[in-house]
Amino acid sequence: MRKIYFLVSSILISSIALHAQEDTTATDDDFDFSDFELAAPPAKAFCSNKVLGQSPTSLIGVFYNQQLPHELSIGAPSNSVLHPADTVQIDGAHQFSLVSNIPIISRNNILINLGVNYDRQTYTINNIDGHPFANELNDRALHRANLTLTVFKPLNERTFVLAQLQSELNGNYTFEDIDFSKTKFPLAILYGWKPNDRLMYAFGLSRTYLGGALNYVPIIYYYGTFKNQKWGIEALLPARAMLRYRFNSLSYMGLGFNVNGASFSMSPAATPAILPAVPSYYDAQDLELRRSEIRAGLQYSRQLNGFFWMSVEAGYRINYSYSVDQNGDFLRFFGSDDPYYIENDLANTPYFTIGLSYVSP
Repeated sequence: MRKIYFLVSSILISSIALHAQEDTTATDDDFDFSDFELAAPPAKAFCSNKVLGQSPTSLIGVFYNQQLPHELSIGAPSNSVLHPADTVQIDGAHQFSLVSNIPIISRNNILINLGVNYDRQTYTINNIDGHPFANELNDRALHRANLTLTVFKPLNERTFVLAQLQSELNGNYTFEDIDFSKTKFPLAILYGWKPNDRLMYAFGLSRTYLGGALNYVPIIYYYGTFKNQKWGIEALLPARAMLRYRFNSLSYMGLGFNVNGASFSMSPAATPAILPAVPSYYDAQDLELRRSEIRAGLQYSRQLNGFFWMSVEAGYRINYSYSVDQNGDFLRFFGSDDPYYIENDLANTPYFTIGLSYVSP
């Protein structure tokens, strides 16, 4: 009897086990994931505004630049018989700069930075013989103040638009006699590509004072780091270019050039009593100093502590333009043969720069 009971029990257990081992791959019982929808679409990816190994971006920086003694040859004004051509010795040329580049909107799909920048250039001239232009340079500093709005707009993972709008007020004014009607508006816009994390490049057009006077020039943006991530190139042609070597994450060296160009409104400090019938330098209207120079040199930058970096640079300053126009701001193409009101020649000279910056993370 016990054997029969054991046999029946075994048959029942085997039947249940076989039933449990039936094929479970039947499609009638499968989940169809196409029946489900995502609660939100997948986030769109955008390219960043930097490449690997790029030099740190300064958020706030102070810089001092000094040029060694050099000569300035000043031409006679085209309408004057009272101020003959003259050559003076500039014993000291000192420039103090405050620069900033602060993000005001920082998202993965757009980056907007606001920059507030100020330069003060002074000259010490020891052998002035009475030429009014030399007197003005010696007596009154050249100021350059500007607001800069920079927009980086990635379109997707590989393309972007880069735009920059500036308003700047340049001249030998004092803070009591600023004339805001002399404000100038450089701008630039570029369209670019970022094929990988080590390379981005763009092409565009700029409204610029790079040559001293207003001009329109094509521009090329190229930031690239080589595969070893030690060497790289950072360039915005024709304004600047640098061959970069990174020793490590704390220091790097750069060899390159910067073109500094601006137009400065010149106001005589005092008008002497001259007979009205005699042509004079002071009879000119809306004088503008068209200053443009190329600084080619070697730069070394190193982290001091945290986000504070120090930089030193030494090189050679090459003059492109230091002449004076009258009749205010107007378009003057590179290589133009239009005569200046005063034709000047500023001698080339060595320079050095030292700076302290607070950089972005």
